[in-house]
Order: sequence, then structure tokens, then C-alpha cells
Amino acid sequence: MLSGKLKLWFRQFQKYYFTYSKGFYHFPYSGKAPDKLVDSFKGLPFVTHSVSQQYLLTATPLMEGQLHYRELEDGFWLIYSKMRYKANVAFDLIHDDAENNDYYMLSLNNISNVVRTYRKFHEGEVLFPKYSWTFFKPFVRNCSVNFKGDDSRFITLFFNERWLQKNLIPSELFAEASLDRFIESDADYLLWPLAEREVPLEHFALFDQLTQIGVETQRPDLLKIKLSVLNLIIDFLRLCKAQDVVGNHLPVDHADRFTTHRVANYLDNHLLEKFPGLDFLAEKFEISKTRLKDEFKNQFGAPVYQYFQAQQMMLARTLLADKQLLVKELSSRLGYDNPSKFSAAFKKHHGILPSEL
Repeated sequence: MLSGKLKLWFRQFQKYYFTYSKGFYHFPYSGKAPDKLVDSFKGLPFVTHSVSQQYLLTATPLMEGQLHYRELEDGFWLIYSKMRYKANVAFDLIHDDAENNDYYMLSLNNISNVVRTYRKFHEGEVLFPKYSWTFFKPFVRNCSVNFKGDDSRFITLFFNERWLQKNLIPSELFAEASLDRFIESDADYLLWPLAEREVPLEHFALFDQLTQIGVETQRPDLLKIKLSVLNLIIDFLRLCKAQDVVGNHLPVDHADRFTTHRVANYLDNHLLEKFPGLDFLAEKFEISKTRLKDEFKNQFGAPVYQYFQAQQMMLARTLLADKQLLVKELSSRLGYDNPSKFSAAFKKHHGILPSEL
């Protein structure tokens, strides 16, 4: 239930800034150009804007966090956002007209989902990090889905057609990664899930330092920021080449991307139960079983049950390491017929037996 304060705030600003549907507050934001995107967030209630340091701070009943922006070159922008969500929030990218709207978006994303384990034998929260790359062409509809309790970090680069043609198209690595083929194709975007061990985590730590909020007189190290951004691009190109991202990627419809995120969140919050089955999930979230199977795998890099089992194994390791449960108890809670089957699945995922913890 929403608190009285939140209800009052919602009624006051709803007609101006957002809508509510399917359990989410939907915030539209402009995709015309990066500066328009910043302007659209500046217009939200309870936002503080520092012009000199180029950041936005927000603290509302729905979310709190910060957004840093900087135009590094003509037609080339960096936006780094960090947010904590107090409710289910979706940001819907809106292209209001075609003028000056030839910006591509390349983003390294980290969303840590909260899993609540409220049961008789254990009560608490566990954070499950998810990582991905996204690369969107101009004019493509996009929606960022965030659930209550999520922590998100997005390092997003915006560059227009002129900057792309001048800096990326001539690059041999860009061609070796088949991204020139992607640019010329009818495909709208690339989305590539990443395992935690594949992610260059140092990028997030580095951008935390580079965009740290300090005194108003603090001057940013633009040379270091530019170097870090170029290293980010090179990491993306190398990944596309090594994993043939362009050849293996299959696009997911905008509405289905929203649905598959809801399915994943449901599974994350029911890990201490048996797998509910594809038929149940398809009916509950109003999507065909075939589309759910195909598009979930494209979105999260694994079939639905394999994803569920991997999340279970991550939770199991946390509970065992915290000495919350015995192996026999946990295997039963996770729906395994006997501890031996659970131990085999645990070792396959983590490389060690649960008893070793």
C-alpha cells in the first residue's frame, strides 16, 4: 500500500510527469538528443541541478540517486546514472520529433535485483547483480525496467551520426566486430547479457571516482574521462568480435522485453520454491509459451529454467555461507528430491560441494 505522503505526491504530479500501469510508474523522457534528455529529467519534481558540476540529484518517494552528464566533444556525450528504487519504475524513451535526433546509445549496465527471503527459517535480502551491454540506433523505442529495491548503474555514451562516421566507422576493430554490418542492417538494437566474470567491473569503480560529487570549485579531469570512455568503447568492440554479438543477437519486441523482465523478477522472488513451470508463467504474464522461451533466452542469455536454477544456486551459496541452513534442509526448500541431486547441481554451478562451505 502506498503511504499517504506518496499518494498525495502522486496525485499532484501524475498528470504532468508520469502514468501508472501494470504495477509500474512510467516516466517518459526525451530521446531527441542528450541535452534534451537532461532537460526532461530536470523537469521532474524534487530534482536538484548543479550546472557547474553537471549533475542532477533526485530524492522522491519513488527513487533516489544521481545523474552525471558531460559533452566530451561535439556530438559525443557521457551520461552516468546511479539510482536506488523505492517502487517499480519504468523509464520510457520518447522520440518527439526527428530534428537533431540522430544519436546512438551505447551503454554498460549493472542492475542489482533484491531477492527477499522471508520464510520461517530465514528472513533477509540478497542482491543479485545483472550486467549487460546495449547499443541502440536512433529513433528506437526503449524502456528501462526497475523493480522496488533495485540498485542500478548505467554508463551511457551518446554519439550522433557525424561522430560515428568520423571516429568509429574507419576503425578496423569496429569492422572486425561486424558493427558496420549492424549499422547498415534493419536491426534496431543489440542487447547482450554478461556473466559477472566477463564484466569489466573496473569501469564502474573508475566512473564512480571520475563523477564524484565534490565542492563546486572542483574541476573534472576531462582527459582522464575521455580516456576512460575510449577504453569502454574498445572493451565493447572486443566483446562483439570475440562473441560474435551481431551474428548471435536476436531482437526482442519492446512489449516482450517488459514482460520478460517481470518474469525474471517473479522467479527471483520465488527461489525458495519449486520451479513454477512454463505453462504457469506464460498464463500469468499473458505471453505465449514459445515467445516466452525464445525471448527470455535472448534477453537473459539462458533458458527460463536454467536461469531459475542459476539464481537458486547463487542464493544457496549465500545461505550456506551465512550458516543459515544445513545442506539437507536447503535442498528440500529448493525443491530437490534429495541432497545428492542438490549437491551435484551446486557443484556444477560453483565448482565445489555445498558441504565444503
